Amino acid sequence: MTEAQNAYILHRRPYGETSLLVELFTEDVGRVGLVARGARRPRKGATPLEPFRPLQVTWSGRGELPNLRGSEPLSSPLALRGEALYLAFYLNELLLRLCPRFDPYPLAYGAYQEALAGLASGGRDQPLRAFEAGLLEELGLAPDWQQCARCGRAVTASGAYAWEPELGLICGHCTTAKRPYSGQAVLGLQAEADHLGPEIRRQARDLMRAALAPYLGSRPLESRELLRALHHRGSRG
Repeated sequence: MTEAQNAYILHRRPYGETSLLVELFTEDVGRVGLVARGARRPRKGATPLEPFRPLQVTWSGRGELPNLRGSEPLSSPLALRGEALYLAFYLNELLLRLCPRFDPYPLAYGAYQEALAGLASGGRDQPLRAFEAGLLEELGLAPDWQQCARCGRAVTASGAYAWEPELGLICGHCTTAKRPYSGQAVLGLQAEADHLGPEIRRQARDLMRAALAPYLGSRPLESRELLRALHHRGSRG
């Protein structure tokens, strides 16, 4: 049996008649898939296997799907409702899509905790952009956000930039292509972003989507579709 690991549940689904297949993100081991036997009919007083509650877990067995042996709550689940809940599921989906099993990402684990806390306290753009940037950095996929990928000129707040998937940020001196991203948006990826205007926040969101796109593939993110539906219902209401 493993030593106890701090963990969060990213996803769960039925497995057989009485069990669950749970995907966890752990502090020391990374993403782990476990079979929680009998969890669909938990005994009285058992810890609910629910997302966004910090847990301490143990498991045993070999292969891709060991058995969950124990889980203890470290605190109450975070109060995430409405849009914040959907955004938190977006964080989970990024980890599921980008992190292979059994590869430790301790910095991403800390960034995930900080992002959840930020969402729970009312933050929106800043927790998301900080987490996305930190995850790309730890995966070794982050571009250089500080300078043009062609000429090396430093990014400035007054500049305008294009994005080329094979290279990264390209300044106006090096391309005649459309440059939809302001220097403020680029610099906002690594600073307090929630105080920026809505257009700058939108640019930062779109730039990060462009940076993530090659690694997420063509399959749409379910959390984005759910969030789009939520906003649509809100606009009709």
